[in-house]
Amino acid sequence: MDVSGETADLVVKESIQATESAVKLAGTGLKNVAALLLALSKEDYKVVGKTSSRRLARDPSPAEVVRVKQEDMGKFQKLARELGILYFFARKKGSQGEYVNVVSTQNYAAQLNAALEALGYPIPARTQEETPKKANPRAPQEKSLRERGIGSTPSQTETAEQKPSVRKRLEYLKSVSEQTRSGPEKIKEKVR
Repeated sequence: MDVSGETADLVVKESIQATESAVKLAGTGLKNVAALLLALSKEDYKVVGKTSSRRLARDPSPAEVVRVKQEDMGKFQKLARELGILYFFARKKGSQGEYVNVVSTQNYAAQLNAALEALGYPIPARTQEETPKKANPRAPQEKSLRERGIGSTPSQTETAEQKPSVRKRLEYLKSVSEQTRSGPEKIKEKVR
C-alpha cells in the first residue's frame, strides 16, 4: 500500500476536523455577541442586584414579595449580589417602619429563599394556591382500575351487557361479506 496516500488522507481528515472546530467556535461567539447586542438594545444593563420597578415590570413572570428588617438591608444586598438576585426595595413614602418589602420575580424565588435563610428568617410556606394541580383525567378512575385488573372484578353479566361478543361480530361480518360476493374473483397474475 502506498504510504503517501495514507498521509494525504490523514492530512485531509485533520484539516476537516480543524475547520469544523473553528466553525463551531465562531458560531458560539456569534451567538454570544448576538445575545449581548440584544440585551443592550433592550437596555437590560442590570442582570443582578438592585434595580428599578420598571425593569422588573418588563419581565412577564409574576412578582415575589418578601419582608426584611431595615437593619438587614445591607446584608441582604451583599447576599443578593452573591446569589444573583434581581430586586428592588419598596416601602410607602414617609413610612419609617421596621420592615421593608423586597420585590423580585418568581425566577429568583429559590435565591430569595436562600438569602432569607442565610439572614435567619423563616422560609415562607407554600400556600394551597401555589401547589400545582393535576388536570382531571379523561377517563373515569374506576373504569381504568378495572381494565388494569386492580380493585373489584366485575361480574360476568355486567361485562356481557356492556360489550357484545367479538366472535358474534366476526361471524356477522363474515356472513355479510359472503352475501355481497357474486362469485369467484379473477386475480391477475404478475408476469416478470
